[in-house]
Amino acid sequence: MEEMGAKLECSSSRVQRIESGEIRVRPGDVMEILHELGVNQDAEPGRTLIKMTEGLRDAGWWQQHGSLTQKLSTLIAFENEATQLLNWEPILVPGLLQTEDYAHAVISAGWDLEPDAVEQRVKARLTRQGILTRDKRPLRLWVVISEAVLLCEVGGPDVLRGQLAHLVEMAALPNISIQVLPFAAGAHLADRGGFALLSFEKGDPDLGYVETIAGELFLESPEDIRKLSTVYDNLKTLALSPAESVTRLRNELST
Repeated sequence: MEEMGAKLECSSSRVQRIESGEIRVRPGDVMEILHELGVNQDAEPGRTLIKMTEGLRDAGWWQQHGSLTQKLSTLIAFENEATQLLNWEPILVPGLLQTEDYAHAVISAGWDLEPDAVEQRVKARLTRQGILTRDKRPLRLWVVISEAVLLCEVGGPDVLRGQLAHLVEMAALPNISIQVLPFAAGAHLADRGGFALLSFEKGDPDLGYVETIAGELFLESPEDIRKLSTVYDNLKTLALSPAESVTRLRNELST
């Protein structure tokens, strides 16, 4: 259990709680474990184990996208199980709120991908957004974005305008809140890059997700979760309110 905990970057006690049934195993857990054990998820017995995971049968579309990295596939699996996701982004619009044109520009930039792979990832990103509007238990999404996101002309000015208009529309949904952190807020605790904090049904611990140049990290120790929660509370306090943020977005669209 200590070895597996080290591979999964979590505590051995969490592995023990999964094995004992104390906490309900999540699709992302199963996918990560199979990956670390070298078990092919598309062949037996990996396929059967994944199908046995509660809820995966209705939300396993991402396994058909061969262009997705293992970590991204795992994140999507976790997102489909989460009840709430808190997200901070300093430069780009979060993937769950990107338009097709904006997503295409983001994925095309800096990726050594064939055109077909780019299209597959764009399609996957748009499909992933379905958790925000699904009929049963839509994801509660709270996003804080830097004011820089409003000015970074990803894909050009027209694409950016379309993206900002989309943010205004999405902010009107009851399960989505968007806050803009203005430049005037000055220094803050989230000066190391973007991150997400996912919450699940009662009994499942929160999960942190951080993207770095060296790769993606999943964090779930109580200390790491506490730090991420503290940083996010700091951002929400410094940022414009959701209503003020929508006004800021509209003002940017009118210029």
